[in-house]
Amino acid sequence: MTETPQNTTQAAPDMPMFYSSIRPLDIEHDSSLFVSAPKHFNFAAKTNAIPLLVDEFPMAAAHYPIVFAAGDSPVPAAVVGLTNDSNLFLDENGQWLGGSYLPAYVRRYPFLLMDDPNQKQYVLCIDETSEMLGTSGEYALFKDGKPTQFTQSAMNFCASLRQQGEATDEFVKALKDYNLLMPNDAQIDMPNGSKLQLAGFQVIDPKKFDLLPDNVYLSWRRKGWIGLIFAHLLSSHRWQNLIALSSMKEQG
Repeated sequence: MTETPQNTTQAAPDMPMFYSSIRPLDIEHDSSLFVSAPKHFNFAAKTNAIPLLVDEFPMAAAHYPIVFAAGDSPVPAAVVGLTNDSNLFLDENGQWLGGSYLPAYVRRYPFLLMDDPNQKQYVLCIDETSEMLGTSGEYALFKDGKPTQFTQSAMNFCASLRQQGEATDEFVKALKDYNLLMPNDAQIDMPNGSKLQLAGFQVIDPKKFDLLPDNVYLSWRRKGWIGLIFAHLLSSHRWQNLIALSSMKEQG
């Protein structure tokens, strides 16, 4: 059996992972709309890899293996499951495993910042199918014809993630430019005696990293990238976490 860390959440074509129907927030249309904190994270149940930003590497490395999804533009991701459609960090009630770092990609939902080519600006959007939305709830999105502080905070959070996304792209491009990423198909021996083959992801080659020219190493250290690389390399020990969680779920 070959499993590839990737999203298998059912969504409309070209929709980002977790999202089914994205539209811009509108003051008139959404004047009575509320958002509540998620009662569960089942929207993230059918995936085994969550995109990460570089600022998240140190926290995520304490709980998840960090890999780079294979492709022309590798995406850093926290591996949360050993099969495509299973997030091992969710319990039977859809709650995230206590004490585990919750990636920003999950915390952002159901909001999303998208480009408006007509206005040449960013627009705050929502997934209108989200169970977190309703005509009553914890946080009003608009009041007296203006966005509430909650909505402004959501906008600021999404804008911050977009900026971090640009920094992440710069980091990944440097890894590619110096040919530090290598395929890392892995075979995992499960406690029940079965073998699980994982494919479709890349990791940083530690030998090539050690051969970086001194001037490049110093430049990357000033950018804060060396710590990111070490966090990624250390996260390889977190595969054991996934094996343990998988065994626990099998035992019921």
